[in-house]
Amino acid sequence: MGEHSPLKSFAMKLISKSPYESFHVFNYATIEIFIEQKDVNTKAIVDSITVCRRHGYGQGVKAKVVYFLRGESFKGNYTEVLVGVLEVKQLPPELYEIIHCLRFWNNEGKKYFEMNGEKGEQYQDFILRCIAADCRAFVEPHPDLFITGKGGKHVWVTDLQTGERILIIHF
Repeated sequence: MGEHSPLKSFAMKLISKSPYESFHVFNYATIEIFIEQKDVNTKAIVDSITVCRRHGYGQGVKAKVVYFLRGESFKGNYTEVLVGVLEVKQLPPELYEIIHCLRFWNNEGKKYFEMNGEKGEQYQDFILRCIAADCRAFVEPHPDLFITGKGGKHVWVTDLQTGERILIIHF
């Protein structure tokens, strides 16, 4: 986590593996959907497709990959899952850890929100603030490659050279 982390005390194990090595992948329409290895069941598949349909992914809206990683124990309702959407052909290796952060926040977010959420702050706003801090931490070492930011109800990472958005993260 970067120095701007909203958490008071925190430790996350860095994984830095390709999502292809870590998660189950299936195809829906024109996109790949990543889900947990231990979450390969009808409900998770249907829920992830429902999220894709709700946002138009695989139906004309720019998306190559959807990361629908609920975590190993949380297994929350699909409306509470923070998703990542890859808008380019391939996720740069420098950004692999952000995908593992998605999984972490879906799995541990409620616990950290109860401990560290600000008075009056909504759960989704807290989680977006946390993932934005994670994105900054993983983008800052590569200032010549990427920029990141938070806008409204999403966080994004963009290719600095082309201006093309690489990843958008939202509920």
